[in-house]
Amino acid sequence: MLSLSGHKLYAPKGIGALYIKNGIKLEKLIDGGHQERDKRAGTENVPGMVGLGKACEIARMDMAKNMEYLQSLRDYYINLVEERISGAVLNGSRKLRVPSNANFSFKGIDAGNLLLKLDAKGICASSGSACSAGDSSPSHVLKAIGLSDDMAKGALRVTFGESNTKEDVDYLVNCIEEGIRELS
Repeated sequence: MLSLSGHKLYAPKGIGALYIKNGIKLEKLIDGGHQERDKRAGTENVPGMVGLGKACEIARMDMAKNMEYLQSLRDYYINLVEERISGAVLNGSRKLRVPSNANFSFKGIDAGNLLLKLDAKGICASSGSACSAGDSSPSHVLKAIGLSDDMAKGALRVTFGESNTKEDVDYLVNCIEEGIRELS
């Protein structure tokens, strides 16, 4: 199976898609009507579906250009952090990663506190996956790649979008530096 959240590619929030391989049997999510091949009752979000379809079409048309641009922003960010923030550790492979994503650990820093400082400056980032929001324990993924509890708790994940610029990255790194100084 494969699930897709529409807002990740600029479709309306609240719409998604689920690919189910032939032969996979699912139980009903909501009893009632027979929508979605008898898998879920309720009114279908047709405008959201159309929006998701259009967003997928646009993403496909611009995919190569957007991936190259996002990768350049990500690499610029990685280089700036490594150049300017002592002790920052890039989590995961330098090249084998999603073009728009970078995750750094900052020794001795609680990423939750750093996130509060970044939020006050208008920056949205994360210390873990969206599905673990509210869970203060270290990421099991970061632990699985060998990070200590301290380094896993100091992990900050940043994702760039097509409207971000190098100036945004400069601002982000300045704010991370300032936040780390204040928390140290």
